[in-house]
Amino acid sequence: MNILEMHDIHKSFNDLDVLKGIDLTVSQGEVVAVIGPSGGGKSTLLRCATTLERIDSGKIVIGGDVLCDTRDEKLHYCDKKMLAEIRSKFGLVFQNFNLFPHFSVRRNITEALIHVHKKSKAEADEICNSLLEKMELTAKAEEYPCNLSGGQQQRVSIARALATNPEIIFFDEPTSALDPELTKGVLNVIKELAAEKMTMVIVTHEMSFARDVADRIVFMDGGVIVEEGPAYELVTNPKAERTKAFLAGY
Repeated sequence: MNILEMHDIHKSFNDLDVLKGIDLTVSQGEVVAVIGPSGGGKSTLLRCATTLERIDSGKIVIGGDVLCDTRDEKLHYCDKKMLAEIRSKFGLVFQNFNLFPHFSVRRNITEALIHVHKKSKAEADEICNSLLEKMELTAKAEEYPCNLSGGQQQRVSIARALATNPEIIFFDEPTSALDPELTKGVLNVIKELAAEKMTMVIVTHEMSFARDVADRIVFMDGGVIVEEGPAYELVTNPKAERTKAFLAGY
């Protein structure tokens, strides 16, 4: 079963074509890493998939529900009720954490559970406690983000994304704001999720991580998918000249 389907996705900003007919599918339990140079369209693709940007044309299906579709040369997005349903199916982890600075770690994780997903406080706390244990952050439950390291903040962000039991999690350069030592801890958490068969799309510049953890790698440049294939094979034996040139820098 495909959890994500993106067909013929086009997106422009003013006169700049950022996505030029992208086709991408992600099946249940699959980990897909998206790599490529800055400005190649990776983050825009993620933002379109997670409703942070509206596409210009194409079709997006998440968890079997149609987010948007182009019919008769007009783009149609789903209604608000369906949009809320679709948004409940995915989690998103940003490169800069995006935690609420005035909320404790616990409240960052439980806020949406209580107010959006209508869980009781006891249910939300139980979910939160389980995730904090998983992230090795139990002792930080009542701390505020400013008192945490970057790596700890990112693990809280991952816990928040997992709290709603999503069908797929999107990561946008989850380690780009971290130093090498903290990066290792966050990547280990993502490796554990991959081992648990969590469906994930990860925009990353960590090539060895992508090679070892992803099932498939998609290489983007200039708003198109230049090459995609099994992770280890693509990194060690790329076919396209552009992919070879990009990977030669790593």
